Amino acid sequence: MSNPAFIVDGFTEKKIIETICPGKPIKRTDLNGKDVTINAIANKISSLINILNNKYYPIIIIIDRESRPESCDSIINTLKEHLKCRGLENQDIRINIADKMFENWIIADWNVLESENSKPENTDGINGAYAIKKELGSYHKTTDCLKLLEKFDPAIAYRNSNSFKCFIDSIKDLECYFVNFEKE
Repeated sequence: MSNPAFIVDGFTEKKIIETICPGKPIKRTDLNGKDVTINAIANKISSLINILNNKYYPIIIIIDRESRPESCDSIINTLKEHLKCRGLENQDIRINIADKMFENWIIADWNVLESENSKPENTDGINGAYAIKKELGSYHKTTDCLKLLEKFDPAIAYRNSNSFKCFIDSIKDLECYFVNFEKE
């Protein structure tokens, strides 16, 4: 039986994971932004994993791609290599990248915005926070994201966002009500 813990970028992501997978430990890197190196993120993640002291498995990591030019897969592979160099290759660590930011997973279910405008052809890779602000007129990350999550349908997002699909597929074996939907 698994006993997962999560490592995320920041406060909003922590609040969202608390909602979708309640009762699980969540640590924040507080290292988000396009200028933060993968090496710096790996250093922080490594220290957070050490703090978890082998009590949790798997370790689910979720970071934002931001404006990094590398693909999500490239960032994942680089981060895996950095963690391996820090002696963490034998743990169940599942790395997920929100492409471009956590909000992109929210707008993958465009219906949450109750917008009359058409959904962008691809919701991954665009500025998700800006798209929300443009549609709603304003957007306060820490409060509005949770309100949007209340209306969010993960089955729709699963079909529309490759990065969200990868996240859901990485946690499908966990006891987390959020993953219990019909995947097509």
